[in-house]
Amino acid sequence: MVAFARLTAAEMKVAALPHGVVSLCPLACRLVVAMVVACAAGLVGMSSAEAQITADTLVGKSISDDAPLQEVTNAINRFRDRDIDGCRAMLERVKSNNPKAPPPGVMMAMLWMGVNQLPQARAELESTVGKFAADPEPYLLLGDLAFRDGRLIESDLLFSKATELAAKFTENTKRKRDFDIRCNAGNAAVHEARKEWEEAQKHLQAWIELDPEAASAHQRLGVVLFQMGKEDLAMAQFKDAKKLDPTVQLPEMSMAMLYDSVKKQDTARKLIESAIKASPEDAKVLLSASQWYLGQSDMEAAKVNAEKVLKVDPKNLEARIVCGAIARFARDYKTAEKYFSDAHFQSPSNFAAANSLALVLTESDDKESQQRALEMAEANAAMHRDNANQVNALTTLAWIYYKQGRREDAEKILSQITQNNALTTDGAYYVAKILSDRGENDRARKILEQVLGSEALFATRPDATDLLAKIKKDAR
Repeated sequence: MVAFARLTAAEMKVAALPHGVVSLCPLACRLVVAMVVACAAGLVGMSSAEAQITADTLVGKSISDDAPLQEVTNAINRFRDRDIDGCRAMLERVKSNNPKAPPPGVMMAMLWMGVNQLPQARAELESTVGKFAADPEPYLLLGDLAFRDGRLIESDLLFSKATELAAKFTENTKRKRDFDIRCNAGNAAVHEARKEWEEAQKHLQAWIELDPEAASAHQRLGVVLFQMGKEDLAMAQFKDAKKLDPTVQLPEMSMAMLYDSVKKQDTARKLIESAIKASPEDAKVLLSASQWYLGQSDMEAAKVNAEKVLKVDPKNLEARIVCGAIARFARDYKTAEKYFSDAHFQSPSNFAAANSLALVLTESDDKESQQRALEMAEANAAMHRDNANQVNALTTLAWIYYKQGRREDAEKILSQITQNNALTTDGAYYVAKILSDRGENDRARKILEQVLGSEALFATRPDATDLLAKIKKDAR
């Protein structure tokens, strides 16, 4: 039997990660992170395996003629047909015939990034640095990848090198402007991540001077100004962003999330109420409000606003997941199952929907539902073996194993997660439950007191509260 050797309160480090539903960390944190990461996702190239790659994606505005664009399109088709050598040969020909085009290795890297094959993308970029030493783009893309992996020192050096090369770049004026924007965006992101607000402000303002209509630059500058204590100027930037792009969040909602991040919930609540009043049928506003209320444990307000989203937009995936989360918090597993099933049917690849559905199915007394929960959890664990969802997927699988009597398998998984200091808040409850069932109530109590002592909202918090109360009662 696994000993859970590292599960004393002194040794255990519970990650502030909720589990199994949606991220319930303060929405402001996600707003800031999203705006910072936007520097890479929107400006430094392909960011997702789901991105639609086109000739314009690869060459941007560097080539104005249609003929080479068609050849790039043909190269993309070769890539999709897994003719990598043929694709590369065509892109090399495009560069040979059109010197203003990006290096072929850059275009190949973007194709690999588009299908989430990052090792191949990095290899292309490393090779390109040697062949096209004066081109800033390989450094920008490598800086982007390093930033997303949290390697700030590396990304800082790469963006600095790109900035140095961009200052000397004369091959293509359109690409140079793009480089200058991306260098400022990347350098700003590094400073934002380090909370070096004044330096971030300089780069963001330089970006806006180059591209005054970049709504994301205004949004990020708004965040930075808020962090510098310049709330009025921050609001002005959010208003500018909204004018430039009507699809971005309302200024009041953006400010509310930032006030929430500095523990000014009363101000945040007033701004959220103001935003709802100003846009009572704006699904984005209502959804953000619902998520915020959920984070504040105001389940009724969260439910009201999430249901309003579904009235405005009946197929809103995130609203379905939030409604499912609210039902799960209330232990209304049937209702939760309905929302998560609808979300999973709508988007089978959505991890939150699939993972949450498995967790509510395992609470059923129906053997068929329990078997389905197990199959889904095992599939999720296999599918997300090497990505950011791995810990949550494994934690869910461990809990389902435990619920179905496979205790040793469950303990092995949770023990390994704990040794890596990656235990989620829900995972901590699962460990405490296992320890309590084994009669190790003192250790279980310490874990529960630690996890319940935080402000984190997590789906099993009511269960953790009940278990702690039971342990204390039994100890009297």
